[in-house]
Amino acid sequence: MTERIARLAALVPFGLLGLLASAAAQECQTTHEVEITFQGARGFKPRELHVHVGDCVRWVNGTHIEHSAVALDRSFHTGTLMPGSANVIRFDTPGDVPYTCGPHPPMVGKIVVEP
Repeated sequence: MTERIARLAALVPFGLLGLLASAAAQECQTTHEVEITFQGARGFKPRELHVHVGDCVRWVNGTHIEHSAVALDRSFHTGTLMPGSANVIRFDTPGDVPYTCGPHPPMVGKIVVEP
């Protein structure tokens, strides 16, 4: 049993390295926020967001039902955002990225990624 614990303890530093590498891969130049709301104009606020390559966008669900943000070209998907939850996506390729809410397709937005 002691030998098994020692072997597991020896693996901990490698697990930490993996976590650090994962965090570095998601590093953002700047993080912008898009709120999903039913107040005023329903949908994504802002509806169009200009960012730069290396920036991240954080979608925050401020409603009482589930939503998502899904690129029309399938280049990103936030996953299901339950009420009060959020997810961050990094943008590394310049161009226009129109997106919609998976459960509510009339809700649309656009990320404009500039060099």
